[in-house]
Parts: sequence; C-alpha cells; structure tokens
Amino acid sequence: MVFDNPVTGVFLISVATSFVISLLYKFLMDQEQLQEIKDKMNELQEKSKEAREEGNEEEAMEYTQKTMKHSKEQMKMQFKPMIATFIIIIPIFWFVLPGLYPSATVNLAETDTLEYEGVERTVSLESEDPLEVNVDGEVIQENGVIRMNGYRLKLSEYRANEEELEFSRVAVQLPVSLPFWGSALGWLGWYILVSLGMSQVFRKLMGARP
Repeated sequence: MVFDNPVTGVFLISVATSFVISLLYKFLMDQEQLQEIKDKMNELQEKSKEAREEGNEEEAMEYTQKTMKHSKEQMKMQFKPMIATFIIIIPIFWFVLPGLYPSATVNLAETDTLEYEGVERTVSLESEDPLEVNVDGEVIQENGVIRMNGYRLKLSEYRANEEELEFSRVAVQLPVSLPFWGSALGWLGWYILVSLGMSQVFRKLMGARP
C-alpha cells in the first residue's frame, strides 16, 4: 500500500491538501479585489515613507491609518478560506497522519521497554541535559535515530514530569540538516516542507493569492 511508506504517503497527502487549499483561496476570495487592496497598501506605504523622509509625521500617520484600514479589509477577505483550511487541516494533523505514522512513548516509571509494531527494545535514561538514552546498549542523543526492523524512530522528547520518552516515526531522511529539525524529519516536518513548496506552485498556476 502506498501509504505504508511515509515518504510517499505524506508527500501525496500534502500535495492533495495543498491543491484543495489553493482552490479554496482562489474561489472563496475575489482575486481582483484582493490585488487592488494590495496595490493600495503598497502605494500608501510608499507615501508614508516619503512623508516621514520630509519630516511630515502627521501626514505619514494618516497614510498609515489608511493602510491599516485596507489591511483589515484583506483579513476579512481571507477569513472564509482560512476557516475552510482549518476544517481540512485539523483532522489530517490530529487523526490521519498520527494514525498512519504513530509515535512511540515509554513511561520509564512503569516500564523499560520500547515497543513498536511488535518489535521491542530495552531503554533507559542516561542523561536529561543533554538528552541521552540507552537503547539495547547503544547510547543515542536527542534527534538520534534507531531502527525497529523496517521502521526508523527518532528520539524527540523527554517529559521529566511524566518520566516519558517519546520516539517519533521518521518519514524522510534528508541529505542536509535543517535548523531545529535536523535531517530526520517526522510526518509533520515532511508535510510542512512539501506543502510550502507545492502551495506556491499551485497558487501560481491558479493565479490565487494567499
């Protein structure tokens, strides 16, 4: 099944949702009116800048207030597609992707066993800061990856209050390391990375504006 592989599964889900969301922004917003508002805002911002350079703060403030008025109009136009987007995104983030590619949690107060899809490993906490965990004799640090048969899990978090270790399912291993994310991305990181690019492509092709 195509969704068994998180690389392709998350990619397809991200592309599909990006396409639908782009359609929503195109048809739920008046694109011509939106462009007129943006043009007016750019013009007013330029006039405000010129007024400040000439030392006319009162005139600059008037342009700024008009800009804010147009900004509110823009936000009102974006409200409807934004709500529709949330209706699509929330079930995907809360149910679909976590259900397809679940993480694994180990409560160290109750057990020393990490179990994932029928495979078990013995784990123990070596250090909280920096986070280090011993998995079957191998010490891994935060964002380190272990293999559980055909699955890869990343050590993502230790919640000291609950004494819980969380291992997230790795969706894709990038050839480069991203700031804060590293090179091993879970379904969330991979989804965001794909959707950022595909949303721009679809909106450009459709002539839709965010």
